Amino acid sequence: MTKKTLDRRLFMKGVGAATFLAGAAGVPLAPANSKGMGHASMSMTYNLNEEFNRIGSNDFKWDAIRRGARPYDVPFPMGVADMDFRTCPQITAALQKRLNHENWGYEAAPADYIDNIIAWNKKRYNIDVPRDNIVNCLGVLDGVLSVLKVFNTNNEKILIHTPGYSGFFSVIHQAGFGEIENPLKMVNGRYEIDYDLMEEQLGDNVKILLFCNPQNPTGNCWTAEEMRRMGDICNRKGVLVIADEIHCDFVNKHAKYTPYASLGEEYAMNSFTVKSASKSFNLAAHRTAYMYSDNAEYIKRVIDEGGHHRELLHTMGTIACNAAYKHGATYMDDVQAYIDGNCHFLERFCRENMPDVKYKVHEGTYLAWIDCTAVAEKLGDPEDGDTIGDMLNKFFIQKAGVNINAGEHYGKNGVGYMRMNLGTTHRKLHGALNAMKAAIDAI
Repeated sequence: MTKKTLDRRLFMKGVGAATFLAGAAGVPLAPANSKGMGHASMSMTYNLNEEFNRIGSNDFKWDAIRRGARPYDVPFPMGVADMDFRTCPQITAALQKRLNHENWGYEAAPADYIDNIIAWNKKRYNIDVPRDNIVNCLGVLDGVLSVLKVFNTNNEKILIHTPGYSGFFSVIHQAGFGEIENPLKMVNGRYEIDYDLMEEQLGDNVKILLFCNPQNPTGNCWTAEEMRRMGDICNRKGVLVIADEIHCDFVNKHAKYTPYASLGEEYAMNSFTVKSASKSFNLAAHRTAYMYSDNAEYIKRVIDEGGHHRELLHTMGTIACNAAYKHGATYMDDVQAYIDGNCHFLERFCRENMPDVKYKVHEGTYLAWIDCTAVAEKLGDPEDGDTIGDMLNKFFIQKAGVNINAGEHYGKNGVGYMRMNLGTTHRKLHGALNAMKAAIDAI
């Protein structure tokens, strides 16, 4: 294949570049007041079309990516998994009320904090989270790390489904362990678990399965049947299950989220579930999460043997999460519907305007797993030291001003894929896709 050299000169500057690329693509940019491109008649309580400016807030998604990409501009950062929408106003009001107190001594979480965690899970998913078995975490991976250190005392490897959340690799290595990948199989356009391979992989050398539900980055909402089959293998072989369900509130209209712990006693008693309001309400900076298990002895071990002491969390974080669970149901419903619209628009745009990128509307999360294999083939061989994902990432940054994540970060079978964050306005998504189309057409 002929190697395509990526331009090392300044390719674009400022928002004007996005407008130029949109016109070059031959597809008009959506108006700022667009009511939605996936569901044009969608009626919403909150204005998620607002172009909320995050530049200058020192966040990873906009500021850090733009600094790291210099001299190239990145008007469409769509990698880091947070959202571009203004936060639910009831959360901001609760934080402002606390700020006005002007004293920052030791402080407990709001009195109804646990009540609202329980109520949110019961009302939306009909699951009874055991009150006495809820443990605070600084983040989902903080909880995962504590469980790994207590329950993997013989230094076995941890099994993960891939493509799988890149943070799993990091936390496993941080705990001093290694991982075994269970590659998901693509069947009729949807990823499925390879149960036969799982059966072989689990046993003497693997005692923990760490998985996402919904799956990051593939977007699978695992069915009860799929998870029971997986759980039966784990229970039979004495393997503990850790379910990261942080994306559970993002489920597209055609899909359903089933909590792992709701499958039955034998599954709930041999598992931990880790959750947070941080993904649903864009509160990652507040560093609050929680984990639970129906098995009280498991929780006791994490606290007694692992030293997991998180009785007091960040004051503002607990206030923010409490307000989210207490007042944020309509906001979450609006965000869910908006993301669903973005997913359908992305699928249609790829099919009609950008056939070198393959995508089918996924089931859960606001993260699209897009197949860019044909684009990689057009670009040719990567530069020395680069992976295919590195090449694709540089290409989209330099030629389109779009940052998306390399598939290799999520496992060996992620080569040729990229992860795109759809938690942004319709206008930004449309601009990014126009820019990507123009860049691909110019290869």
